[in-house]
Amino acid sequence: MKRYPVCTMFVGINGTGKTTAMKRIIEKTVTARNRCLIVTPDPAEWREVLPVDGREIATFSGVRKIIYFKGCMEEIQKYYSNGLLVMDDARVYIHAQSDDFMQWLQIRRRQVGVDIFAMFHGLTQVPPVFFTFATNLFLFYTKDNIKRRGMVVDESDFNEIAAAQKRIAARVQKGDMYAYEIIYLDKRFLQQKKQ
Repeated sequence: MKRYPVCTMFVGINGTGKTTAMKRIIEKTVTARNRCLIVTPDPAEWREVLPVDGREIATFSGVRKIIYFKGCMEEIQKYYSNGLLVMDDARVYIHAQSDDFMQWLQIRRRQVGVDIFAMFHGLTQVPPVFFTFATNLFLFYTKDNIKRRGMVVDESDFNEIAAAQKRIAARVQKGDMYAYEIIYLDKRFLQQKKQ
């Protein structure tokens, strides 16, 4: 079966369970892929994960984190391959990246074997370019207005996201604080799931 590169967005306000869900995915996936690099802007996040420095990006195994610094994404682009790349609080630093890095995220990730998971606090924090190459969306509770992304999201995806956002809000109001839905933006993944 052909393997498609993954670019998954996790979107939800603080305390909705994004990190917990991401940890479950890492636990299931890293045994098969052997590597996961977490980029975080805050040293207090992902405390249980050992840090890695720039020289080790190419060779480490297991799960490691790197605290974002100016130039770290370029280091990742040069040296990281064959694993998961988790961009925690991606909005904090993703806009500062070069066009070259963004093209690597969009185009070259398949060739180097990198699956991307980018975490954002709201739909309007997701840079428009992410909607053009994202494969999946884990949508948690959000308070922002999806209409602000209407020009960059395919109409059927837009309607699906808007409907899911309402269902999730209703579940949260009933006490399910960690409610989320997975939206398959790239329908090939939905077909794979059915097989």
